[in-house]
Formats: sequence, structure tokens, C-alpha cells
Amino acid sequence: MSFDIFLVCLDHGEVATFPRALIERAFAPFIETREPNSWKLCDSLADVWIKGADDITGFGVSRPPGDLEEPHPFWRALLDVMQRTQTVLHWPSVGPRPHAVVANESVIAHMPPDMIRILGRPKVVTKPEEFWQRIAESGA
Repeated sequence: MSFDIFLVCLDHGEVATFPRALIERAFAPFIETREPNSWKLCDSLADVWIKGADDITGFGVSRPPGDLEEPHPFWRALLDVMQRTQTVLHWPSVGPRPHAVVANESVIAHMPPDMIRILGRPKVVTKPEEFWQRIAESGA
């Protein structure tokens, strides 16, 4: 079964962009293979789906690396990116529990009201291991 996560950049309720180079630098140590619009991560089944543009609105990850005991370095890199951008990470979930996180509480004010209604009010993550904890809590 595949599980997907999505990162989106927001500014005053609208989709915004940030430099793709930020992701390139953060994920470079564990990118196994590169295609123009996707990367395969080392030591996992994860695929990162990212546009080839210099500025991006976000990206998706199929089968993100999952291990609650020892988080894959992907999660530290993702947290670093989220701390430098106005981004929300979200995923499909069952039920009314929140299925989104932010690294900075200030980002919540940039989310459109409909996004909060659908995803719930995001939780704030401050450590890499909190990503999977929040995903598990959401019922995903």
C-alpha cells in the first residue's frame, strides 16, 4: 500500500513559491537517483515528486520513509525546509482528526479557511520523530 504526503507553500491564503534549491540542498545527501521531476531516496522506497522549475509551490512524496524509532534523515531535512518556509505538510486521512502539520505556528494564519476546515487545525512539529506520531494520530 502506498502512502503519500504533500508539502505546499502558502502566503495570505494563496499558494506561494519558494526556491527549489532549498530542497535540493536539504535532500542531496540521500537522493539515490534523479529524474527531471522526481528523485528516489536512499535506504527507502520513497519517491519525491517535484517540478523542475527554479521556484516551486511544494512537492509530494510517495511512500515516505517510516520508522518511529530511528527517523530517516529525510524527516530532519523536511523539518529544516519547513522551518525556513511558509509550508504546510498534509496527507490523506480517515475521519475528522487533523492531518496536517506546520513547523512554525505563524504559517497557520496563511492557510485558507477551507483548507483548515478540511484538514483540521495543523499541529506544530519541532522534532523529526513527531511527523510519524502526528500521522499515526490522524488515523492515516
